[in-house]
Amino acid sequence: METINYDDLASQVVTDSATYPVWVGWGIIDEIGSRVQATLETKTAYVISDEGVSGHARRVQASMESAGIPAYLFFVPSGEQHKNLDTVKHIYSWLADHKAERGHMIIAVGGGVIGDLAGFVAATYLRGMPFAQVPTTLLAMMDASIGGKVAVDLDQGKNLVGSFYQPKFVLSDVETLATLPARELNSGWAEAIKHGLILDNNLLNLFEEKHNEITSLDSEIATDIIRKSVAIKAQVVSKDERETLGIRILLNYGHTVGHAIESTTGYSKYLHGEAVSIGMMAAASLSKSMEMMSGVEVERQKNLLQKYNLPTTSNDIDADKIIEAIKSDKKTVGGSVNWVLLETIGKAVTNNEVPEHFLIEALSQLRK
Repeated sequence: METINYDDLASQVVTDSATYPVWVGWGIIDEIGSRVQATLETKTAYVISDEGVSGHARRVQASMESAGIPAYLFFVPSGEQHKNLDTVKHIYSWLADHKAERGHMIIAVGGGVIGDLAGFVAATYLRGMPFAQVPTTLLAMMDASIGGKVAVDLDQGKNLVGSFYQPKFVLSDVETLATLPARELNSGWAEAIKHGLILDNNLLNLFEEKHNEITSLDSEIATDIIRKSVAIKAQVVSKDERETLGIRILLNYGHTVGHAIESTTGYSKYLHGEAVSIGMMAAASLSKSMEMMSGVEVERQKNLLQKYNLPTTSNDIDADKIIEAIKSDKKTVGGSVNWVLLETIGKAVTNNEVPEHFLIEALSQLRK
């Protein structure tokens, strides 16, 4: 069926395996049924959601049913600890009980955990069912819902079992963020700020100038800035779907140390965006040590992150444990870490020749 260009189209992701729209608007969640009806041929939908956002999931169900598409709900308890193969097995059984068919669709309603989990189920059940992402956290809107990375965790680490499997569309209703706690929102802004740091100085200027409107979720300005940030992610994914060309890796700015902080603190002390914020300060410090970023630029990044109530230091830094975690990261190749650094604000590069003593120095600065 044809793709309809709605006014709230933030971007189109175009990859070898799929082309799909990313819609970002205010109050658009109730339109999902009519959009599915207009753009896809599906007879039944299975909505997989988080218990914490059951209200949004029920709105999706109601919208689908009003468009003549029966929709069933499956709720997963909140939290990363449920993003595992046991939960996947429960969902497989549920789909089998409902006699799910290959032409039916799966809709993920929730944050990154649900998007990863439901996407993994969609990629594997019946060797692949169409699915859509309806992210309800800022972090998922900015990052996890776009690009087709789907996965579950093992005891040995995060996202070790997964695939690249693109959705049919991503529908982000910014109004759903109004129910998020401030800390969750700030965690999400970290990824959007990252997009500005790596690729778009103008976006960074907006974050500095429109702080009050952005943090109070002004419907026009918050929607506009999320659209701009989402377009950057979509553009990067379109160029490098499977992270083979060294372009998509730029999105990992701050993530190498950020992931290590998450794992060494048991995923319980920091939200993802908070850990990435601290990680971005480590990456900025490395960039300065490698004589790329200036001290003024490092300070600019720090001030902006602090403005959005994001941490820039941590008392939980155990350098030995962090370095060990970095070395076992799945993006480390042949023992060498491919760092994402900033040549200058708005221009990210990769570098796999950062001396370890620079990392030790950067980690000690994070403890201040």
